[in-house]
Amino acid sequence: MRVLGFKKLAAVLFVIAISFLVTDLIAFEGKPQKNVDSLFKTKVVRVSSVIDLAFSNSVTKLDLLLEWSDKVEPVLINTVAYEIESKYEGKTLAPISTKGKSFAPVEGTKSLPFVINLPYLKRGKADTFSIQGKIKAIIPEDFEQIELGSLSKLVAEGVKAQPGLIKKGSSSSLKKVITGTTKISFGIQTEIGDQGPEFDTSQNWAVLNQLKLVNKKNLKEWPADGYIVEMMENRTASITYHFLLKDKALGDFSDWNLIYKSVTAMKYQDIPFQFDTVPIP
Repeated sequence: MRVLGFKKLAAVLFVIAISFLVTDLIAFEGKPQKNVDSLFKTKVVRVSSVIDLAFSNSVTKLDLLLEWSDKVEPVLINTVAYEIESKYEGKTLAPISTKGKSFAPVEGTKSLPFVINLPYLKRGKADTFSIQGKIKAIIPEDFEQIELGSLSKLVAEGVKAQPGLIKKGSSSSLKKVITGTTKISFGIQTEIGDQGPEFDTSQNWAVLNQLKLVNKKNLKEWPADGYIVEMMENRTASITYHFLLKDKALGDFSDWNLIYKSVTAMKYQDIPFQFDTVPIP
């Protein structure tokens, strides 16, 4: 009896293994289809049929990729698709599952994958199907540049050289200036507008802000070499930026102005996608 039970188990495992093998063999790799707008584009990079010979769990799987332009800096992207509509031979297909994640893109990241599983499709009268849906992102509403003053005056007088709070779309103020032989550090408190999404400490919107020195004569820019987030709340942050002096030829400090690029507010943005002729593998 034990031998027979083992054989049955082995047969089931073999069938399951075959199902995954078939998945790979019939995977369709076609020319990527793109849905393009000014900031985001979505493309279908792979369509495959996952055939489960042991259980009734076969699906047609879409691997998609969301890409975005250098002109947009998302703070958070949720790639779990929603409001999905798919049709095949005039019939509406209800999605079986979606796979994605909420992700705060790190510097240099410009794309994220996500997956939509539909009921298993066979080629019939039609050899394509359509699909559309949305994913959601949180992006800056706008940026502004705030002049904090001459580097020479800031080094000589500290925060006295730039007293008070500068208010535009957002609010920023210089809280400290620390001058050393190897670096100059500036502590800035910034606050964004009270409209738009709520944030927690894991959603670091303030990393989009940037402190830089700009030469008044040749417009050369020197971004801060690093920063430390001292405090982060829903709409307020305190950040210390560091400019390393080693191997830097600044020349006359009076030639440089300190400029702060700040997010004014954040907003939700729906990213729609639509593909009218997705091939069935």
